[in-house]
Amino acid sequence: YDRLIAICWPLRYSTINTNLRMLLIIVGIWSLVVLLETFPVSLAARLPYCGSREVNSCCREHSPVYRLACTDISHNRQLATAKTLTVLLGPLSLIIFTYVIIVVAVTRIASISQRRKAFHTCFTHLLLVLLYYMPVIVAYVLGNLRLVPNVDLLTSILTIFCHHPNQC
Repeated sequence: YDRLIAICWPLRYSTINTNLRMLLIIVGIWSLVVLLETFPVSLAARLPYCGSREVNSCCREHSPVYRLACTDISHNRQLATAKTLTVLLGPLSLIIFTYVIIVVAVTRIASISQRRKAFHTCFTHLLLVLLYYMPVIVAYVLGNLRLVPNVDLLTSILTIFCHHPNQC
């Protein structure tokens, strides 16, 4: 969002990105995060648990908790999968969409040096986005498609990739 405003509307940047607008965006995002994380916890709290209550996971995942329930959890897993895909692909789609707009705007800049500077700034940010998203998506796909034959191996992969509070 910041790069989109800075590149597409540089002269209006300070009037668009006011402190109030940034506060509203932050409050909105945090409210959405709290809602999205409360949802699977409330689903898990309603399940009956008959056996062990020991969760075999080092990351904050809901799936290992669901597996401890002694009832059909297919609905919970479907909802959790939809939530996870929304959390992963929603922001990534928004980032890709804004960068498409940015690329179109940058290609219209007459000066080659200004184009290079804009692309360099965007490239470094896109590299960070890829470093953040790729391990999370790979770990998610490996776990859900059961491509990792050993639960301990999957736990090790998730431990490596779950170094950030919002991952996993």
